[in-house]
Amino acid sequence: METLRGGRDDWRPPSEVRNIVRDSTIEYLVQAGWIQGDLVVNLPPPREPVDTAAEELARSVRAQWSAEVAAWELGDIEGPLAVRWLARWGTTAPTGSTATAGSTAPAGRTATAGSTAPATDVTASRPARSDRLGDIADTLLGLEARRLLVLGGPGSGKSTLLAMTVVLLAARHLGDVTRRVPGDRGVPVPLLLSLESWDAESVGLRDWLVARLTEDHPGLPRVAGAHPARRLVRDGRVLPVLDGLDELPDHRRAAVVRELNSAPRELGFVLASRTQEYRTLDVRAVGASDIEALPVGPRDAAVHLLRTADRARHEQWGPVLDELAEHPEGPLGQALSTPLMIWLARRAHRPARTDPGRLADRARLPTREAVESHLMDTVVPAAFAPRAHDSERLHAPGQWNPARARGWLAFLARELERHRTGEFAWWRLNRARAARLLAIPTLVALCIVLAESMMAVVTRVEDTYSDSPQLNIEMFDRNYLFGAAVMATGIQLTTLQWYGDRFWEPRRRANPFKAGAALRSATRAASVRRALTSLAILVVPAAFFLLTAQGMYHSEAFTAQAVLGFVLPALVMLVIAAPADTVDAATPDELLADERRAGLLTLGVVAPLIGLGTGAHSLLTGHGTVDFWVAFAKGMTGAVIVLVAVSPWCLWVVSKAWLAVLGRVPWSLMEFLRDAYGGGLLQRYGGTYRFRHLRLQEHLAGRPATVPAAARPPAAPTGAGPRHRPDRLSGLLDRPPPLHELRGYTVVSNDHEYVVDARDRRLPLGHWPLCGLFMVLSAVRMAATGNWDNAMGWSSVLFWPGFALSVNVFALLLPKMRMTLRIDHWGITVSKGRHRAAYAWDDVLAVRVRQVYVRGRNQRVYGPHVRLRPGAVEPPRLFRGRDGWFLVMALHVREAMPPDLADAFARLSGGRWQT
Repeated sequence: METLRGGRDDWRPPSEVRNIVRDSTIEYLVQAGWIQGDLVVNLPPPREPVDTAAEELARSVRAQWSAEVAAWELGDIEGPLAVRWLARWGTTAPTGSTATAGSTAPAGRTATAGSTAPATDVTASRPARSDRLGDIADTLLGLEARRLLVLGGPGSGKSTLLAMTVVLLAARHLGDVTRRVPGDRGVPVPLLLSLESWDAESVGLRDWLVARLTEDHPGLPRVAGAHPARRLVRDGRVLPVLDGLDELPDHRRAAVVRELNSAPRELGFVLASRTQEYRTLDVRAVGASDIEALPVGPRDAAVHLLRTADRARHEQWGPVLDELAEHPEGPLGQALSTPLMIWLARRAHRPARTDPGRLADRARLPTREAVESHLMDTVVPAAFAPRAHDSERLHAPGQWNPARARGWLAFLARELERHRTGEFAWWRLNRARAARLLAIPTLVALCIVLAESMMAVVTRVEDTYSDSPQLNIEMFDRNYLFGAAVMATGIQLTTLQWYGDRFWEPRRRANPFKAGAALRSATRAASVRRALTSLAILVVPAAFFLLTAQGMYHSEAFTAQAVLGFVLPALVMLVIAAPADTVDAATPDELLADERRAGLLTLGVVAPLIGLGTGAHSLLTGHGTVDFWVAFAKGMTGAVIVLVAVSPWCLWVVSKAWLAVLGRVPWSLMEFLRDAYGGGLLQRYGGTYRFRHLRLQEHLAGRPATVPAAARPPAAPTGAGPRHRPDRLSGLLDRPPPLHELRGYTVVSNDHEYVVDARDRRLPLGHWPLCGLFMVLSAVRMAATGNWDNAMGWSSVLFWPGFALSVNVFALLLPKMRMTLRIDHWGITVSKGRHRAAYAWDDVLAVRVRQVYVRGRNQRVYGPHVRLRPGAVEPPRLFRGRDGWFLVMALHVREAMPPDLADAFARLSGGRWQT
């Protein structure tokens, strides 16, 4: 803007004003003063809401994984570790659809914006380096099919490459927002996800991604009033980066690859797996390029160790560098050929009191396994070295005893190995054997003490201040606690049916000022069947109670109790109990804080509502104010016993307390996990912790070291997956014997047919949880009435386990059910009792092992299933599974097949058998 200098009398308006604004995101433009001439404002075209949502998602992803990369110490700018990868790239994208200007083509051709060079159709193989990550990202974005496999051995740097690629691609997306041109696919937003959370056998890739985006990023800008997750996935605006394929069982690995192959071509992916586990699969990722990690050379390892060490300690690293130079194929050179072991060497010998020169002592460490074991043992005390004190922490950080810390980590590693998982979730701590044996009895004892203490207090209050006749007190008041417990049980069953298995997971942060978001979360979790079941549990008892009360004295009292003490608390509980995201949430500590808040809201809102309904019944039946508060206290106590005592937070507190008493975990377990995470031993995957590497978990759990791929014997055609426990019991469970060796099974097998004739006796177990619930309620009622010395009270408690046992005894007395299975060149014929199904090979597309679902319920067993062609005749409802698969026969508790039956399917199915 031009201005004139001089006094007031000499002032003249400017002859011309030129304001030019280009490529701005301003919302308001204010011009003060004289405007003479044209005002030129060049604003970019209005952005679509989905573009804004993608940008917000990219910012969130970059912030999350940038912090994680910094915590893992992966972004070493001074001395990046040069991991070499053997890259086999596919075809490039058509001209004009490259992601960014200046990206490199796979064959070494440089692609520029507006280039008219033809696409390269020949697969190119050329080396790639992790310290030149931009080249890998540019090549991936320039591919016609953005599908990439990241392969390598244990500790070869796959997860490191994925995390750094996610940060780079998210930054590229943010820098590419204003440079996109029509027809340009742009840079997708990367989403790093763990495959352990995806059941590819029952959930499609796009549905899984939509669910993850909806739950993990609920605050994204809305598109047409809805969450933009489906638009982002449908338009290929996200790039799933999937880690942990090798950690899945065999059948789940194959299901993941098959589902990725069936995904739309515009939806790319990056998939990481150990080379051996991927090569042994019978299915391959179609149209995917791949990069495979190569061993780190001794020179690269030595340069990296020297550059990242303090200058004052270069002399101490001298023996290690000499050993690498003189014996590159020795034990130390072999051990330091993977990024994981190089990182362990850096991390274990960072404290000044450690001597890295011991690694070169071949007398103490004669083999590669000895060097690796030494590094994994040394890194634990190094991770808990003293650090600066933070006044907001409960204790001085780093003051953990290293020996005890290793024992605590070993306990957690053994629990993860026992459950065959790599993720530690605090809400699953009660699954530990010691916690399972001690936590439940402790909670029962606490509930009894709470009930007895409350009854003692209110009895004294009643005897002192109440004017009601003693007859009414005995008939009604002593049953208030039991009645409130029954209503709370109905509310618990309603929420359990509404949210399914996720009810036992942590709950979202309930905010009274965001009821709309809570209601949307509640509606997303429910299906039609669950909603109808929950409404039946809620409406049927309430309607029956209200209809019965109409013909009774003081019907308004029963109406008030049903509405205030049952219907309204159930609706509030549905909002409070909405499960939070547990896979890609912010941190485990935030999940614990959210669950604690939900538990306190249950204690402060739902339980008082139930108590208010009980007190209203007492008040409307003619009792005084004192009796109202007594009934309110009893009703609230009964609700607390049922709703709070079995919450994930309460189970966590009791389980952690018992395990701390036994020395399995520290009292400040979350503090310890945060310190282990800060020390590099753990990683955070949303709301769960994982060990820095699966190899470290196996070492701490006492599992034998993984044999290097070069020395590994050829894989057997059948057997347990890599995560299966190597003990004898696991082998018996994972590898069932042939059917002809089982008692009661007769098998006839030849080249033309395979026939099984068996007699099976079903042992029902589904009634035990319900009978256990009624037993607990009977115990609560006996505590409410104080009849501990009454034989009739104990008989009402012991009746329910006796009834459940009698059902099993009656089932054993029934005749065995006959089952037959016939497999021949025509197809499959199966009968179970009076139910029969037949599948002709002409109608069968595939046969594979899947989990058995009967009438929508998971039976916790596995068996062969078939997928039928469209239009084929479907079998009876008993044989209908999920996602278009139909049951043949339920066989085993593990995802394995008897070898003779698997061989029969392979011989007679005409190539339809999928392992």
